[in-house]
Amino acid sequence: MSLDVHLDEPDDFNCVELHNSLQNVALAKGIQDFEYNVDCISGKRANYIANVFRVEINETDSDDHSISVIIKTLVNTERQVLYHKLHEREVIAYQKVISKFKDIQNVLYEHERLELSDCLYSNTENSREIIILEDLTTKGYDVDGKLAKYENLGIKEIGVVLAELAKFHALSFVFQCKEPMVVKEINTEFHDLLYQNHFLNKTKLRDYFFESFEMSLKLVTDEDAREKLGSVKSKLLQLLQMYVKPSKTSVFCHGDCWVNNMLFKHEAGKVCFIDFQAMRYANPVTDIMYFLYICTDSTFRSEHFDLLTTIYYDNLKVFLNKFDVKADDVYKREDFDADIEEFKPYGLLVAMVELRIVTMAAEDESIFKGSRLDLSIEPVDEPKDNELLKVRVNDVVKEAVDNGALDILMEKINNI
Repeated sequence: MSLDVHLDEPDDFNCVELHNSLQNVALAKGIQDFEYNVDCISGKRANYIANVFRVEINETDSDDHSISVIIKTLVNTERQVLYHKLHEREVIAYQKVISKFKDIQNVLYEHERLELSDCLYSNTENSREIIILEDLTTKGYDVDGKLAKYENLGIKEIGVVLAELAKFHALSFVFQCKEPMVVKEINTEFHDLLYQNHFLNKTKLRDYFFESFEMSLKLVTDEDAREKLGSVKSKLLQLLQMYVKPSKTSVFCHGDCWVNNMLFKHEAGKVCFIDFQAMRYANPVTDIMYFLYICTDSTFRSEHFDLLTTIYYDNLKVFLNKFDVKADDVYKREDFDADIEEFKPYGLLVAMVELRIVTMAAEDESIFKGSRLDLSIEPVDEPKDNELLKVRVNDVVKEAVDNGALDILMEKINNI
């Protein structure tokens, strides 16, 4: 076996662990003797918690037997200990949820299935954290080209995401119907991680949430709305915790559902969700609101919101029917509509915190690229030239005033 590595910083990962892990994958694929090439996809900058590599494994003396995989390892710094829980959550997600979703779909034709990556190998031991996944670019999936240009996705792409997200949530409902005791046993392992004190106390995310909220708050021009939102800040985490806890209707949610955690296959109208570090057992509308309030603007939502929620629910209903599960038995349309209204304030909170990232100027790619979880951001002042952030914040606040979400949020504060 030989190693051909193309890395600027080869010390970023444990070469021995990488080598041994790839040997396990190669043997599982029937490759006894091989050489491999490693290319770094991300992780060279200090703000990442994970290195991501694409590795091509080639059987020695054969041009016909090769496989391509994606490898994620925690960055070899003090943050490796801090973010061990995120790595562990993703591994458990693949082992106990994603693998089950793939099994459930075996009764369907391939073109009907939601695409989900295979987890080929993982290790959660301290200082040896690694996860090896199927490389879906070999199946024609890739990052949407608009992301590289910092362009918004259109109605077609947004509709496709919601249709595929409906399938993701539908598989959770099917899982619950088929194996209720198993779901009951494992859902406690998927309570929210990101907003919980035991995790926030070890990371900089607590500061990040408050600093981002304050940055957005300073940009609000409506004085009455700014005053109301000012009273939210001290209870920001309690509100976020309240919205993402298990509710009457809960499924395994992605938890970090925005376009940087998706791969697209446009010609087939397909989306594959990736990066399950934040998977949580919560109301499915949390994923919908998170996606729509981060990845679309207020004008887009005002024009298409009802259509998009209908696209989601219709696809949920159709996909459930393929497994002989009736939508009315697991999630009635009236309950879904009520949840949409109930969780609009969550969309506002998410926007106030996360628009800082998605509106960041292209030259600030060290912050923009990668999962929003991959952060070690030092406190920064409001970017003077980020007019887009100011526009997006004021638009979403006006939207919250008009649709009553801000008033609902004020009522929630009084009950905490």
